[in-house]
Amino acid sequence: MDKSKPLLLVLFSILICGFYYGTVNAKTNDPPPFFEEEIIKGKQLTPLESQLMSFMTGLMVTEPKQAVELWLFGVNGRSGAVQYAMLSPSLRKQSRSKFEQTHWITGQSSPSVSNFRFTKVEKLSESKMRFTVKYDLWASYGDFDSGQKIIIVEKNLEPFREYWFLSSITTKYNQWEAFTLAETVLK
Repeated sequence: MDKSKPLLLVLFSILICGFYYGTVNAKTNDPPPFFEEEIIKGKQLTPLESQLMSFMTGLMVTEPKQAVELWLFGVNGRSGAVQYAMLSPSLRKQSRSKFEQTHWITGQSSPSVSNFRFTKVEKLSESKMRFTVKYDLWASYGDFDSGQKIIIVEKNLEPFREYWFLSSITTKYNQWEAFTLAETVLK
């Protein structure tokens, strides 16, 4: 994943500039862009919506593990935009308003998540995989135990749009952890 960091930083910088540009030029009562729905309806996108759609399209991955790694990159960097881009259409719809409420910033500064490791990979079908990921919760003043996520990744099977996305994220509750907005937390 280290090879992709410079590209992700460039893409993320473009996205931030787009958010800034759109925020500065947006009218007070303008609704947030739902460009995915606009494309389906065949409507013309604004330049900002086109930029965001290009960003999300650029993050579509062709390998299931890449989808999880990119989502984890977004978790580690507290980037709701990267996390959102890796979600299935149904998880996007279910969590979009939550991402907007947090201004696309997720997690917390301390303790943070680190040392992600894949402990189990299961092929459920040709288009569905389950990944078990363990990680540490760490702060400069000490360790806060570890966590585990079970992530289901599915392949979009539309012709010429075959990419992998996260369709389910399940995490066991930990009092120190800030959970991401599309997760199911088990107590």
